[in-house]
Amino acid sequence: MTSTPTPPPNYSSLPAAPRNAENHHHNHKNQQNSRHSHHSTHKRPRDRWSSSSRHYSSSNSAPLAAAAVAEVGANGSGNAAAAAAAAGGRGNGRGRPAYSSTLLEGRQSRLAPEFSGRKSTRFAAKMHSGMPRVTPNKHAHSAAADEALSCLFKAGNNIAAIDNVFISYEHKLWEVEDYIYMLKEFGNTRSLLHAKKCFDFIMSKQNGRVDKGKLVSAMIGTLGRLGEINLALGLFERARLEGYGSTVHSFSAMISAFGRNGRFPDAVDLFRSMSSWGVVPNVITYNSIIDAGAKGEVSFDVVVKFYDEMIANGLMPDRLTYNSLLSVCASKGMWEMAQKLLSEMDHRCIVPDVFTYNTYLDTLCKAGQIDLARRVFEEMSSKRVWPNVVTYSAMMDGYAKANLLEDALNLYEEMKLRSVCLDRVSYNTLVGIYEKLGNLDEAIEKCKEMERSGINRDVVTYNALLSGYGKHGMYDEVRRLFEEMKARNIYPNTLTYSTMIDMYTKGEMFQEAMDVYREFKMARLEIDVVFYSAIIDTLCKNGLMESSIMLLMAMMEKGIKPNVVTFNSIIDASQQSPTLEYGVNGSSDAIDYPIEQSSPIVIDGAFQNKPGEDRILKMFEQLAAEKAGHLKKNRSGRQDKHCILWLFQKMHELNIKPNVVTFSAILNACSLCNSYEDASLLLDTLRLFDNQVYGVTNGLLMGYREQVWLSAETLFDELMCMDPSTSSAFYNALTDMLWHFGQKRGAEMVVIEGRRRNVWKGEWSISCLDLHLMSCGAACAMVHSWLLSLHSSLFQGIQLPKFVNILTGWGKHSKVLGDGTLKKAVEALLNGMGSPFRIYENNLGRLVSPGEVLTAWLTKPGVFNLLVLSDVLNHSQPAAPSHDYPTLQN
Repeated sequence: MTSTPTPPPNYSSLPAAPRNAENHHHNHKNQQNSRHSHHSTHKRPRDRWSSSSRHYSSSNSAPLAAAAVAEVGANGSGNAAAAAAAAGGRGNGRGRPAYSSTLLEGRQSRLAPEFSGRKSTRFAAKMHSGMPRVTPNKHAHSAAADEALSCLFKAGNNIAAIDNVFISYEHKLWEVEDYIYMLKEFGNTRSLLHAKKCFDFIMSKQNGRVDKGKLVSAMIGTLGRLGEINLALGLFERARLEGYGSTVHSFSAMISAFGRNGRFPDAVDLFRSMSSWGVVPNVITYNSIIDAGAKGEVSFDVVVKFYDEMIANGLMPDRLTYNSLLSVCASKGMWEMAQKLLSEMDHRCIVPDVFTYNTYLDTLCKAGQIDLARRVFEEMSSKRVWPNVVTYSAMMDGYAKANLLEDALNLYEEMKLRSVCLDRVSYNTLVGIYEKLGNLDEAIEKCKEMERSGINRDVVTYNALLSGYGKHGMYDEVRRLFEEMKARNIYPNTLTYSTMIDMYTKGEMFQEAMDVYREFKMARLEIDVVFYSAIIDTLCKNGLMESSIMLLMAMMEKGIKPNVVTFNSIIDASQQSPTLEYGVNGSSDAIDYPIEQSSPIVIDGAFQNKPGEDRILKMFEQLAAEKAGHLKKNRSGRQDKHCILWLFQKMHELNIKPNVVTFSAILNACSLCNSYEDASLLLDTLRLFDNQVYGVTNGLLMGYREQVWLSAETLFDELMCMDPSTSSAFYNALTDMLWHFGQKRGAEMVVIEGRRRNVWKGEWSISCLDLHLMSCGAACAMVHSWLLSLHSSLFQGIQLPKFVNILTGWGKHSKVLGDGTLKKAVEALLNGMGSPFRIYENNLGRLVSPGEVLTAWLTKPGVFNLLVLSDVLNHSQPAAPSHDYPTLQN
């Protein structure tokens, strides 16, 4: 591999407060994350139940902060504690500011918000930066300014030509207003040279302090947009020393520049220093500091303190204030808080603009509220707010995240009909959608179309293409593309490397994965939770359970907090393959999982690392050695049900709330237990996180159907808001558990409810039952329900068709042709009942019966009683095996 281009250096931050004698100048890199479809945030989950209906308080001065605590008190980013102190909030001893008042109150829903949490915490970054602004520069200017601007762009980097343009247009321009307009346009088009020449030219002609102050503020804003924070800071301080920079506008511009460059603490320091310079913050200043918090991804309860302070000082928020607050919500998927902000805007008679709607839609999409986002998108036109390219990009990305890929492509067609030009983000979104659909040719065509439009590929584009080629096993193209992006000086980011490692390990190309990991280490990129989660998932899929737990501990030792996705990978692997692998040297000692206390895991000596040894590299070396035959692959070890319990306990200690995927894994783990007592032990862990889900699942397992069914329907309503794969997985897991422990009637009720809600989307007719995507327990319960329906049809005088079919497929995880687990379970069930269904000779996943023969069987005495399911759970006895079906009684 060729060497990776060295990224620009990072810079240190500015000191906390202005000095009378001197100010230290420090550089700081504008750290923008280029991830698009797999961006992850360090989210601490909400510790209270979400509000399903909230109403705005009539008090105009009541702060939003308390409402934020109830919803997002634990969503702080890394700078939250420091920023809270800088914002003037008092702590409560736990690193969070204390608040005493509320803005919005309402009833709480019965279902904890974590259940409906997203499958992934990776969020799309709407990187529209670097492109011309969607909202044009509306600063007052003359027609001559546009002419001059056109000539300057034609001059390119020719300094003499640039100077000639300024000289020739000097007497045609409206002094300051025209130059401010041009400076902003240079910021939008990323033209640093033009901005410098323009500023130097007009400043040399100006003597008035007011006009100089206006120009300085505009130039600071432009430099901030261009990422030249050091130049902006130098200009800001020079202007203050020369007597025309100590204005509220220059302070606001500098605060905004800090925010754009990820330096929220410095923005807060500067904001707090204004009084020492005799400058009083106005609405623009407060908007700048709130926006700085949004761009720095600071927690909402920190940023909202400035909103409360603004209200307390008698300043009324405007549309920009709320747009910035909504931006804070967007990065964290805080859709309920965003709803409250929209309600308050309406209360204050502030009309939302397209940016307001774009940010709100982005928030809804990131929170998985696709149906609500769809309604808001459709309502925009009725409010005479017309969608732009950012609107469509947010919606397409939301549809893609929810796996509604056809809906996303329909939006693309609508964009073309409305002549909405695509930008880099929308093109990247389309490339990602076609990659998900497996249509690599169309993804490549969109890349070419993007470049024909004058938009170059970026790291997001390459990440999507690398993933697409990897899924198709086109590893030569993967290597070529990886080298091409580096040759173009497009720096691979952490996601690029984790994508490469993931695709190589899935292809069992462990040596190549190890080479990529070594290059990643040489690039000195920061390992984040996404990277660790990807490696842990790889280890789990290769049966290295102990190694994945070791890596989990290693990331926590480095201060990187795992998220629910990290734990889901290990939990899912634990319940899929409950046996743990031996160590590299064949040691038979397994990990000791302390259940009652939170002491560290005791690792066998074979797994312990020497000082300075790279654990990830060691694990890849093991996989590569096994693949090459130099090391015997041994995954057989003792079964340890305590592994999952330890993981749940650790999640509870770290305040990581599980989502529906975790709950499904818990239920699947229960289905693997040999006794009701073991299953209850696992099921009880739900109490740590969500009493509602625990009440439903445990109640159904105990046979309390009537008492818990109302709560169960609430749970099923919540599932309808999720993507089909997530929803069906939970139904499958719940039904499997009930079927496994003899709650056959309860399992049937669940599958009937799932069918009514079209969870599996398979055919149910008098001639065919499609069991694709169903688990074994769900399929068996569905067969009983379907046969009872056929029995009822016969007694209503309806004749069965010539042939009746049951489609099972070969099973999602089957590796032997025609030997799927689902097919075997359904076949055993039907044979055990003495049914006439047999495997169709030309389709191993299809069971068929002649209609006449099936009619004769269904109308036989005793068959009806055989089809009617009942609960047979005996808590004192081990659970009956899933394949133990009743036989036909004559």
